[in-house]
Amino acid sequence: MSQDGIPTMVPLQRGGIPFSRGASVATRLPLTHLRISDEDPHRQAKAVSDAPAVLLVDDHVSNLVSLEAILEPLGIRMDKACSGEQALRFLLREDYAVILLDVRMAGLSGFETAALIKQRERTRNVPIIFLTAYGRDDAELVTGYATGAVDFLQKPFPPEVLRSKVSVFVELFRAQQQVRRQSELLRQKEAEARDAALRAAGYIDRLRDFTARLSEAATVPQVCRALFEQGLVAAGAKAGTVNLLDAEGEALEVVDAIGYPESVLSRWRRIPMTAAMPLAESLREQQAIWVGSSEEWSARYPLMDTRGLHEAALALPLLVKGRALGAIGLSFARPRTFTEMDRAFFTALAHACAQALDRVHLTAEERRAHAVARAAAARLQMLTEASDAFDATNRDLSVLLDTITRQVAYFLGDTCTLCLLSDDATRLEVAASHSNQGEEGAPLLPGDGLSDFVLRGGRPLLVPELSEDQQRELGQGEALRSLLCVPLRTQGKVVGTLSVGRMGPGRSFTQEDQELVEELAAKAALSIENARLFAEQQRSQEELRRRAEFEQQLVGIVSHDLRNPLAAISMSAGLLEKKGELTEPQKRMVWRIGQATERAARMIRDLLDFTKARLGGGIALHRQTTDLREVVHQVVDELLVANPGRRVEVEVQGEVRGEWDSDRIAQVLTNLLGNALAYSPADAPVRVETRLEGEAALLSVFNGGAPIPRELLPRLFEPLTRGALKEGQSTRSIGLGLYIVQDIVRGHGGGVEVVSSEQHGTTFTVRLPRAAG
Repeated sequence: MSQDGIPTMVPLQRGGIPFSRGASVATRLPLTHLRISDEDPHRQAKAVSDAPAVLLVDDHVSNLVSLEAILEPLGIRMDKACSGEQALRFLLREDYAVILLDVRMAGLSGFETAALIKQRERTRNVPIIFLTAYGRDDAELVTGYATGAVDFLQKPFPPEVLRSKVSVFVELFRAQQQVRRQSELLRQKEAEARDAALRAAGYIDRLRDFTARLSEAATVPQVCRALFEQGLVAAGAKAGTVNLLDAEGEALEVVDAIGYPESVLSRWRRIPMTAAMPLAESLREQQAIWVGSSEEWSARYPLMDTRGLHEAALALPLLVKGRALGAIGLSFARPRTFTEMDRAFFTALAHACAQALDRVHLTAEERRAHAVARAAAARLQMLTEASDAFDATNRDLSVLLDTITRQVAYFLGDTCTLCLLSDDATRLEVAASHSNQGEEGAPLLPGDGLSDFVLRGGRPLLVPELSEDQQRELGQGEALRSLLCVPLRTQGKVVGTLSVGRMGPGRSFTQEDQELVEELAAKAALSIENARLFAEQQRSQEELRRRAEFEQQLVGIVSHDLRNPLAAISMSAGLLEKKGELTEPQKRMVWRIGQATERAARMIRDLLDFTKARLGGGIALHRQTTDLREVVHQVVDELLVANPGRRVEVEVQGEVRGEWDSDRIAQVLTNLLGNALAYSPADAPVRVETRLEGEAALLSVFNGGAPIPRELLPRLFEPLTRGALKEGQSTRSIGLGLYIVQDIVRGHGGGVEVVSSEQHGTTFTVRLPRAAG
């Protein structure tokens, strides 16, 4: 542009400007002999720069320089070609926004060059602006547009016009490039999405196959094999390891591994949970650890010995509902970038493994529980059958001992021996022995050493495998392989041993067998004690029966066979007393004879009552309306005649009547009052009281003598219980009086109480219901 603002016309010359040194002008060739192929090996599709490029084609260098100066403000790249042939070579490696093509050039003309450009698919749509320094005629215009020109400019022309035209095509090119880039980006994203979908489908298929394999795994090794044989391949890993948390939760222990050298495994067999290592860290943090390269190894675990490790690795925690089971480690031969899809796949892989391991654990626990339940049921059945067998024979000790050894040998071994302490507790004696081999099997003899150990120590002895010395001691040779000996205890004391043995190899006794034999021994000891007690009870009962028969015979003799001579003595004494020819000393002798006869008669009567009460079902009562006051006065009068000089005080409150056997009530009062007179001082009075209390009559007898000894009170009413002779007393009763008193009173539905002390003396109180019950 000139200084006055008028556009400057830039003349473009034709000829007159020489080419630079080394430049050449291509030979003009027929159009039909020149083709440009899309398969040219020198093709470079990518532009050197993102800025649009314009191709300037003119066989005059000065014209090219002028064009470059005009277009420079557009900020575009410009390639300059001095011939049509050179322009075609530019087009092989570059895409242009527009081509400024001189019409008349040496070699290929502008029209010929344009025709070749339009033949090629890649350059067919590149805009071409023809430039010419000659006058335009219609034929040339038609040729130009026919070869694909979008415009014709005749030299000289205003620079602004050229820049304007070129800028339009530059912007259009930019827009096309943007569209192409977006299309390419879209294609890339679609391709990536397709690749991702294919990878995801592949991962899903692999995961499905893996989980199907895991569903068949019933043990931890089978889960590990499934991971290594399918999961490892699906993950593209080179090596893998499965580590489970130990029982204390303090370390990870290798349960299976593949692909690692022994030098690495030896360092990883037990990894403390505090260790700075991927497996321990993943379980501590309960999240996956991803190590993509050896550089990451060094940066993340600088103190870790990484010798023998692969380039990339990952550690995945095995978690089930937040509960830690262990961790999986996978290694990769080359560095690896773990994508989100990779991480999701590996996480799913670990989750499937954790669930499979948990299921295996639960299944194993269930199997163990079923096994324990079955063992417990069998154990209970065994104990029940053995107990039933013991109970069925516990009435006969010898049969019981034989049953015990047979049952124990049948259920738990091949031979059994039961030893009991001797009566003097100095040695063990074989009480029973049984062998399942019948007569051919030698009885098991525990031996002094083994049995003494059990007997003295009171602890069971379990010998899973007998030594040769122990076999010789037991006298079984090599046949007996395992021995179990347990103590028999009754009331906390060891009274014997129970030994059971097994023949043949591979049948060693276990701790569970010991516990079962101890239970059987406890039941056996109890049955033995019961059998002994039963035998002792039988002996005691037989002894009591013999004594009872003897007592009954004795009572019969005393009460019946002695009554006749006593009657004769009493009658003779009465006849002598009636004759009146006796001297005073003789009268006193006859009186003593009468008293002794009467006392013997009372004894016989008491013996008969005792026999009826003890052996005959009770003393017979004949109830009738009885005035207790009359009974009291009658008995007191009779006793005062027999005990002259004694004083008996009687206190009767009101009229006391009831349905009683008057003779038996008199007998009650006679026995109580007789005891009171016998066990009280001669100058001390005895008091008798009667009164009503509700629907019962109370009869009390009091004496101020020495109290009844405390140790005698609990058995005072038992038969044959007598107090000590008091001073001056030559005879005493046979000890049946109070027993008969209690039996008569109970027969009336009443009761007898006694209170005795040094301060208040002794009082017997009889309570009699007035009406028959």
